Amino acid sequence: MRIGDLARRAGINAQTVRYYERIGLLPAPPRERSGYRRYDEADAERVGFITKAKQLGITLQEIGDILRASAADSVSCEHVLAMLEAKRDEIARRIDEALALRDALDHTIRESRARLGAEEADGFACPIIERGLHERALHLEGVAHAPIADPGPA
Repeated sequence: MRIGDLARRAGINAQTVRYYERIGLLPAPPRERSGYRRYDEADAERVGFITKAKQLGITLQEIGDILRASAADSVSCEHVLAMLEAKRDEIARRIDEALALRDALDHTIRESRARLGAEEADGFACPIIERGLHERALHLEGVAHAPIADPGPA
């Protein structure tokens, strides 16, 4: 099959197939007399594996490591499972951070709305920024952050 056929079958574009060749995920195929690349079923299966692995969050570097280990018969399911577990744990950590940030934003919005009327009367255009309410909310919610500036007296 030609590159367009392989790409369509895998649901990617021909440039991606060429890229996989350039970075060594896909071996360079033989060429026809006309210069067209010629792929076989093994290439299609390999590209299918790459596509599925990417959908699971496995990086191209990690995919290359798995493919090289597989070619040397030194890959184990335990290694791949450990990689997937690490990815899952990283996603869980990111979700926790995102939820903490959402909670901090909710707190900042509530506090700011409650104080907005009084602060406007004191001549502040935006108490959220001018009085550092956002930093206080982040601190209250336990989200780590680097202080931007001293918000001054509150």
